[in-house]
Amino acid sequence: MSRFLDRRSGRGIIVPIDHGLTIGPVEGLDSVAQMARWIGHPGITGVIAHKGMVARLASCGLIRGVGLMVHLNGMTSLAPLPNQKERLTSVEAAVRLGADAVSLQLNFDGTNDAHNLRQLGEVVDEAQRYGMPVLTMLYDKVPSDGEQQRVSRLRHLMRACVELGTDALKLEAPAQIAHVHALLSGIVEHTFVFFAGGAVRSENEFVRMAQEVVARGATGLCVGRNIFQRESASAVLTQLQKAVLGASEAPGSERSRLSAVPGSNGGAASTKPQHAGDAAE
Repeated sequence: MSRFLDRRSGRGIIVPIDHGLTIGPVEGLDSVAQMARWIGHPGITGVIAHKGMVARLASCGLIRGVGLMVHLNGMTSLAPLPNQKERLTSVEAAVRLGADAVSLQLNFDGTNDAHNLRQLGEVVDEAQRYGMPVLTMLYDKVPSDGEQQRVSRLRHLMRACVELGTDALKLEAPAQIAHVHALLSGIVEHTFVFFAGGAVRSENEFVRMAQEVVARGATGLCVGRNIFQRESASAVLTQLQKAVLGASEAPGSERSRLSAVPGSNGGAASTKPQHAGDAAE
């Protein structure tokens, strides 16, 4: 997990780019050239992607020097049961791609608890054989009677994931930031907790939320649309780098992998493997 954290602050900014499987083409992730405009920003400590996109990004040198998680499950929004996320690949396949960790998403809708818990337990057992950390994207889809009940349910689900061996959690930030402390209490001592960005909000509001959750003990952010759907993803990443990692972007510090993609200011795509395990391509 240290590969997803800034060495000085111990915090991280992980950018998931797994949206395409769920919702199809999305602005900001439409092409590798689009992703190349921002994915090399030094404020990004890790990325999460499905196996097919990992191979394409690696062939262009775009995931060099950044923590890599391969996402193991998913379901399209077109499906009759979109919250029923199914296993789509293995930890072994993630190892061959050079992943540093694996992730999976669990949407609890009130009918699929057994399915979700069984899947997490199996993933953790498999990952431990390879020394792989597991991040669980945890979403409670059951309507709650007030914020307090929502926090109570989410704490129960968080504890269930910890009991089954997850190393890290991704959570939706509560409507009332004051509840972050209640969510993290007793968990953050031994489990990495990252907060999602949710629906796209104003840049100032988003950066303020980031500051507040890390001030209350969160490990960092795991955010996608609030970064790559901005007019300038690099500009908001620079703000997040200061707010979350406590660092400023040095001039010219964009990772060299940016220059490897056609349309991203230079050069033809590199054919040399750029990440441990890329030789499998």
